[in-house]
Amino acid sequence: MGKRLTFVLGGRYEYAGADADAVEDPLSGEEIQVDGHWNSLVGTGRLLCHLDEAKCCNLFVGVSQGFRAPNLSDLTRLDTARTDEIETPSPDLAPETYVSYELGVKVKRETLSAQIACFYTDIADMIVRTPTGRTIDGDYEVTKKNAGDGYLHGVEAEMRCALFADLSAFGGVTWTDGEVETYPTSDPVLVEEPMDRLMPPTGRLGLRWEGSGKYWVEGACTLAAKADKLSTRDEADTDRIPPGGTPGYIVADLRVGWRATADLTLSAAVENITDEDYRIHGSGVNEPGRNLVLAADWAF
Repeated sequence: MGKRLTFVLGGRYEYAGADADAVEDPLSGEEIQVDGHWNSLVGTGRLLCHLDEAKCCNLFVGVSQGFRAPNLSDLTRLDTARTDEIETPSPDLAPETYVSYELGVKVKRETLSAQIACFYTDIADMIVRTPTGRTIDGDYEVTKKNAGDGYLHGVEAEMRCALFADLSAFGGVTWTDGEVETYPTSDPVLVEEPMDRLMPPTGRLGLRWEGSGKYWVEGACTLAAKADKLSTRDEADTDRIPPGGTPGYIVADLRVGWRATADLTLSAAVENITDEDYRIHGSGVNEPGRNLVLAADWAF
């Protein structure tokens, strides 16, 4: 019997430092200094179980840690935040921490490759804007604190299979959901809300034909559902997100290619064939309309 289990351990040490010599104290108006130093040892572990002798079907389980130190904006910002709010420096912040768990299956055979995975991420001490209860020149003061605990979970799947000798189908889908504690208004009331700019269910489907190892044609569609699970901050951010959420869309692309030599590949693509007017949720920018792309890939 061959080897059935593979266990992989990893680790990473992280260090971050910030030093700001001239920061204005919003109450006294005097110049203050802000500095901080953070470090963490984070690890990852993955167990791979081969479900057959040929190792074509594999089950995997993983756990990994994450760490994000405060940046200069978190520590020193003195500027307008949301309407009627002013954000003041937050020199005593701690890092955000994350622990992610994943479980999935991978299959790879001569005519089929596929995988599906689910994940759950535990979020602790996320840095969020927090009302202080004070006002500055008529604006409500907010500052950053490690006040946000929450979670993010989801499912990802993808597949490619051979239909005939030269024709294959491929596709993938992603679904995510999550909530985090935050202060949606200027009141000091902690509320659990959807994550900001939460990605809607999104998928991609396509067909690819390859002839004689030199020519290929590929057609694909990207589909996204309406992104209407919004936080209070998303609802107020109408420059990036339309009222009621970002509309769903279907975008079709067509690509062709020719391997002219062993080193040179020429390709052409018509992207967004139907000239769909759409945007990726939270981006604030509409994507290009119908678009023609010509490319040459030369390896040497």
